[in-house]
Amino acid sequence: MSDVDIRPFDRVRDMAAVKRIWREVGWVDRQTDHYLDDFLAVGQTLVGTIDEVAECSVHIVDGTMRLQTVDLPLCAVTAVTTSRIARGRSFARRITAAQLRAGYDQGAAVAALGMFDQGFYDQLGFGSGAYEHRIAFDPATLKVSSRVPTPQRLDVEDYERMHAAMVHRHKAHGAVSLHPAQMMRAEFGWIEGGFGLGYGTGAALTHFLFFEPKDENGPYTVSHMVYQNDDQLLELLGLLKSLADQVYSVRLIEPPGIQMMALLDRPFRHRAITAKSDFAARQWAMSWWQTRILDVSRCVSAFAGRGAAVKFQLVLEDPVAEHLDDNGWQGVAGRYVVELGEQSSARLGEQAELPTLSCTVNTFTRLLWGVSSPSALKVTDGLQAPASLLVQLDAMLQLPTPYTGWDF
Repeated sequence: MSDVDIRPFDRVRDMAAVKRIWREVGWVDRQTDHYLDDFLAVGQTLVGTIDEVAECSVHIVDGTMRLQTVDLPLCAVTAVTTSRIARGRSFARRITAAQLRAGYDQGAAVAALGMFDQGFYDQLGFGSGAYEHRIAFDPATLKVSSRVPTPQRLDVEDYERMHAAMVHRHKAHGAVSLHPAQMMRAEFGWIEGGFGLGYGTGAALTHFLFFEPKDENGPYTVSHMVYQNDDQLLELLGLLKSLADQVYSVRLIEPPGIQMMALLDRPFRHRAITAKSDFAARQWAMSWWQTRILDVSRCVSAFAGRGAAVKFQLVLEDPVAEHLDDNGWQGVAGRYVVELGEQSSARLGEQAELPTLSCTVNTFTRLLWGVSSPSALKVTDGLQAPASLLVQLDAMLQLPTPYTGWDF
């Protein structure tokens, strides 16, 4: 039987093996794996070993995630990779669970990650985030002015300036910011042919676009659209339009609260006439991120509702405990007295006279961030509560669509 162990990543001992894992899962090749030196230089990495060789790695960094107007401390799970020979040993689940405990111990109230598919991370208490709308269109059809100031060129080595602009960008409900700047050198470096165009004052960058181009005429994918206010957003859209003499199609995620169709000239006509083209205009939606509460009291306390307070007994299940040893944080399962209102709170305890809401932490996280209404979660996620309580919670939890604004 092979000797299997989980331990902290050692840069000297494990870097070559971790790079091999990333090549095996197809995230890098030998021309781009050097960016792992930057990526793993920050945050915290645990590895699973077989015969003392790293065969699985899980990387986390700290940051914030916004609930309405409050930025809660975040444990971001930024990379989970398992080699070809280490599948079926539960390495990824066990190490990710251990990293969630580490995040909690370091003060995180919530965790988030980008998922490869829905289902796997549900086993660790993660619930799926909201749909993000992606749109492909001819930049020439934008109904904005293309007469914009000459932008600055940006490349990988401007990563610190771009990271600072991302941290200080306009943030909507659900917004994520990751603290370490150095990992962004890798994130920008892994975008094939990537380049940026942006604006700033002095050395500071205020708003920019970063692109993943394809061929001469596109499509160009906008990987980052960063701005602080509406005027800057319109300037970036004008910058996109200024590229239309050469670029026939761009793809981007709709900015929070912005319906891009309202800014396009005759979008249905253009979709019809480009339907079978390489530059087809289209829209689609997907949920690529998941999140879970690590500290119920801190997350609930960040919520501010309107109208009469709603008080209930919360019975919470948390599957993460199955993947943790007995030492330390065991997840958030338990019975809580919860009050949602202008001042919200949650404490361990019971009040028999209160209506009861029962669900997993996966579902309660989706409820608190407004990903889906409580009544809808009864249908999709197995939430259980009296109809009268659901009516009250539906009214209380009418939140904007959560939008992370950061790919991780």
